[in-house]
Amino acid sequence: MDKKRIPVQEGLFIEADPGTGKSYLIGNKCKKCGLTAFPKTPVCPRCQIQDTMEETKFEGKGTLDSYSIVQAALPGFQQPSIQAYINLDNGPKMWSLVTGCEPTEGSLKLGMKMEMVIDKIRDDEEGNELISYQFKPAGK
Repeated sequence: MDKKRIPVQEGLFIEADPGTGKSYLIGNKCKKCGLTAFPKTPVCPRCQIQDTMEETKFEGKGTLDSYSIVQAALPGFQQPSIQAYINLDNGPKMWSLVTGCEPTEGSLKLGMKMEMVIDKIRDDEEGNELISYQFKPAGK
């Protein structure tokens, strides 16, 4: 049986868009006030008006806002791990797992450039790879 790559949740990202070859996060932007949101939300958190949010793609580049090294994990997840808030260059601040570096003090610096990758976060019960967005230090 072949392993499948299954998104942890539909509608969060596009892995390697056929037109560009790039991966994107799927969020939205308010047509009235310009607020960006990830994940998508049906109503603008700022305006509180229906039907102002339109879908948009975020390229997944940003800077590290804050992070924590987490010593415990849910079953099937790697421990320790790094969880962080990333300020997207063209979007909102968002939460993400961090990959591409050791989960130790000093491996990250606040304000450093980060880039999104779509990668395995764990295996499901059938052995398929559950994939999601994660961020890594840019250039690694």
